[in-house]
Amino acid sequence: MSEFKEKFDALLNEKKLPANYQEIQDGNHLYRFQFKVNKERKLVVELIVQDTKGDHLDAQIIYRHVHLLKDYNQRPEALEAINELNEAKTGYYNLYLAGDGEIYLRNLLRATQDPTLIYEVLVMGSSIARALQVELEKKLGESANPMI
Repeated sequence: MSEFKEKFDALLNEKKLPANYQEIQDGNHLYRFQFKVNKERKLVVELIVQDTKGDHLDAQIIYRHVHLLKDYNQRPEALEAINELNEAKTGYYNLYLAGDGEIYLRNLLRATQDPTLIYEVLVMGSSIARALQVELEKKLGESANPMI
């Protein structure tokens, strides 16, 4: 077990934040979380952490299905909304439009073996993603799958 994984698992247990864990390619770590947006909707978050014995590691946090276009012909409006929100509301996070119409939020970061920074970025991003869901619905209409 890597030093980071051991410390991060302990922090998640302390904070009572459940996660699904999977070791992926090259011994890297994948954590999946679910944060409630409202009674009907959850935000799925994936955290990928590089496995390294060095002092620093790279991580990627992806907030899945922040919005899902009902019609991919909305692409120009979606890109305009994404650009607007990236300039004004996302901070260190960025919105992206995938080829299937999914709009997701992502953060890339470099951290130390201390898991506190990654935990804080993870939690803060979920709040930002929730707020962005509201903004995207105002600009693009209801998400194609409001249950996610």
